[in-house]
Amino acid sequence: MIFHFVYPKAVISRWLLALSVTLLWLFPSASLARAQEEPSMTAQELVNAAVDQLQAADSVKLSIEQTGAPYPLALSLDGVNMLPATLTNAKAQYVSPNELHISALLQFFIPLALDIYSLDDRQWLSFPSGAPWILLPAFEDFDTNRLLAAGDGIEYVMENLQDPYLAESEAPLDEGALWQVQGRAAGAGVSGLLFGFIEPQDDVEIRAFITPEDGRFDRLEITMLETAGDPETAPSVWHIRFFDYDAPPDFAAPEN
Repeated sequence: MIFHFVYPKAVISRWLLALSVTLLWLFPSASLARAQEEPSMTAQELVNAAVDQLQAADSVKLSIEQTGAPYPLALSLDGVNMLPATLTNAKAQYVSPNELHISALLQFFIPLALDIYSLDDRQWLSFPSGAPWILLPAFEDFDTNRLLAAGDGIEYVMENLQDPYLAESEAPLDEGALWQVQGRAAGAGVSGLLFGFIEPQDDVEIRAFITPEDGRFDRLEITMLETAGDPETAPSVWHIRFFDYDAPPDFAAPEN
């Protein structure tokens, strides 16, 4: 004789609940890691807090790269417009409150490497990179302080994001994934992020990547929407990475 046992749904539910609790007890780390990584703030609050951290840092290093369609730099020196140039990549260190060193690779007719050192409203140029420093009139609209100035630079862009939202992570939260805040911003405000070297004429899309462990910016990706209409080229994207917060200066300032 064959007996068929039918378990009530309530019994099955209690059994599944007991099993789940047992598994959580035996393997707590994975579940807790994911729960602990969930942000407790809104997307706007996340970027605002990251801006506060950046402005409070004694120093920060940046790497800047431009990909996709070439995007012209707005460079003029002592009232004279320079030859059209684009930025290939650059490394910089900002030292609070008013000091900046940049090593950049520009594309004119040929690639050219140069260094710029700025202190307050004075600017030195080493061209080609490694040559003696020359004190020059500052590039027009170039302002070291714009990146972290109150009401300008990154603060202005993040406070005026249009419909910011927290995007889904590209990796499990317990594998070191970054929080991603996305939104749209007016192009005019982005100029301060790159010290006045670019002048976007249209809106831009912003992707801000924030480190869950400390709430600091890891990097920004800025897509120039005015370059998105050409099907033969990828849109121009600026990649700005922030790292080595509060590190001592690793450059030698000009002596004069």
